[in-house]
This record gives sequence, structure tokens and C-alpha cells, in this order.
Amino acid sequence: MEVAHLTPFLESKILFSLTSNFDKNLKYELWLCHKNMELNMQDLYNMTVADRKAYITIHNKQVAKEKERLESMRRK
Repeated sequence: MEVAHLTPFLESKILFSLTSNFDKNLKYELWLCHKNMELNMQDLYNMTVADRKAYITIHNKQVAKEKERLESMRRK
């Protein structure tokens, strides 16, 4: 049985927010981008929020396509 190699993260929202946990949430978001998309931490620190959100969205769409492909293979 094949398993999807990618995992979606921050699916329904971006953790960037103006809350008391802002620093913690931002660090967690950056770490997830580094871990799941293998982006360089220095590039992530310099990246705009909009760019990071775009990369996360693209990544999650790719994961969804891979899961759907594996599901369709399993149904055959």
C-alpha cells in the first residue's frame, strides 16, 4: 500500500496573527514551512507573509492531489 509522502499543514488558516501568542505562532509556522517544504530558514525569515501563505497553499494543494491519486489507485 502506498502512502502519501507529503503532509498538509496549517490547512484552514495561517497562524500569523496579532495575538499575545504572535511570536510563538510565527516561529511554529516558520518551523512547519522548513520541515514540510524543506525551505531554508533564512529565506523564510526574509519572506513576506503573503509569499509564505502562497507557498503553504500550493503545498497543501499538491498534498491533496497526491492523496487523491493514491486513493484512486487503491480503488482500482
